[in-house]
Amino acid sequence: MIALFITFFAAVVLLFLGLNKKESSFSNLAVVALMASSICSFCNAKGLCNFAILESWVPANMMLFGYSEHMFASLLAFVAAVIVFAFRKNDNLGTDQLGLIMFSLCGAFMMISYQHIVMLFLGIEVLSIPLYVLAGSKKDSLASNEASLKYFLMGAFSTGIFLLGTAFIYGGTGSLELEMMGIKPSFMHAMEGMPIATLINAGLILMSVGLLFKVAAAPFHFWAPDVYEGSPNRTTVFMATIVKITAFVAFNKLLSTFGGIHNTWSGWLCVLGMITIVWGNLAGLVQNGVKRTLAFSSIAHAGYLVMFLLILDESKTWILWYYGFAYALASVLVFLIAHQSATDKNPVGFDMFNGLSKRSPWVAFALVVGVLSMAGIPISAGFDAKFYLFSFAWQSSPWLVGLGLLGSAISIGYYFKFIKHAFLVKVDGDETAVEYNDKGLMMLIAALLLLAGAMPWVLLKWVF
Repeated sequence: MIALFITFFAAVVLLFLGLNKKESSFSNLAVVALMASSICSFCNAKGLCNFAILESWVPANMMLFGYSEHMFASLLAFVAAVIVFAFRKNDNLGTDQLGLIMFSLCGAFMMISYQHIVMLFLGIEVLSIPLYVLAGSKKDSLASNEASLKYFLMGAFSTGIFLLGTAFIYGGTGSLELEMMGIKPSFMHAMEGMPIATLINAGLILMSVGLLFKVAAAPFHFWAPDVYEGSPNRTTVFMATIVKITAFVAFNKLLSTFGGIHNTWSGWLCVLGMITIVWGNLAGLVQNGVKRTLAFSSIAHAGYLVMFLLILDESKTWILWYYGFAYALASVLVFLIAHQSATDKNPVGFDMFNGLSKRSPWVAFALVVGVLSMAGIPISAGFDAKFYLFSFAWQSSPWLVGLGLLGSAISIGYYFKFIKHAFLVKVDGDETAVEYNDKGLMMLIAALLLLAGAMPWVLLKWVF
């Protein structure tokens, strides 16, 4: 709750302070506020400080901040701070985009802590509406306007499906509180064929479809490549990391509520996970643009995270936390390097990385660490994240794990494109003018990925 409180009021203050002023002058202030949210949430989880008076303002049956909720809030705020700091140098007039990012993050906090479906719905809308605006924030870009419109239409469509499922769930359980909704499904094995079972199953499927749109899982992924490509880089990496992590935390909480009818939904969810992994990786192989390739990479990662939903063990939430940590840092690193490598001649293609190893060896090294972590290659954090995920998911969904291993092997094909252009393609004379202003940040993120990969137990013991 403390993270929601700090982030919201900091966003309001930034909006007023930054009227008709350059955004870059206030980016550091936003970073400080987000880091304060992250640190306070972490300290609250560890019992180093207590903000119980804030949590008492919201009924426990609506929102509840336990240990894991505080830890995920800390992670999301930290990732948001890194994103804002990484993309702080711009010519935007006004701080409206910073405010929208922080308001969207408030929606993420609501989604990870909800105890009532109404709060989940409100969280989805608070998370999504600012992103509709941010996706089209480049007003002179047709691609950005197209991305905003597509994201809005698909978001509205998925929300409608989600609400229809909510109505069915209410009809089957008589409640929208998670604690009450989980009572009747636990006895559904004795009610097979009855209307109440049909209502609950249909409602869960429709609500899941609405959330699968948010995480860009196949076959509800078709909006993602165009939206990721057309949106500004900062908005794209926000959607690819924070939105995806948040949606899976909320999705896991919903499915855990209906763990008593695990057999009725695990089958089709496993199939969708398989389709997502195969399609995301195969489609990524044929992409020529950096952002579209990373979009299909994000789709493939959504397929991997479906395995976590099938584990159904509340004690294993650290797996999702660690996976989100590794995936988010690697994504920010690769997007940041791509953002600073883009030129008028090579705005989206892999040619922007040509000769990067000679132009800036340290940036090339950071790029290699980022893409290898996303691919899951030792000794990166991405490897440990996939290892833990696949190991614990093996008992519940061995076929999906096997396909995940195959998909990870396929993904090396398109991740290698980054390395190929950075190390094996000759440099043209006019491609040496690219300047990298955040080499220190790039190296710091790369070092975190390597350290977390080499000694994951240190991070996990510290966090969980």
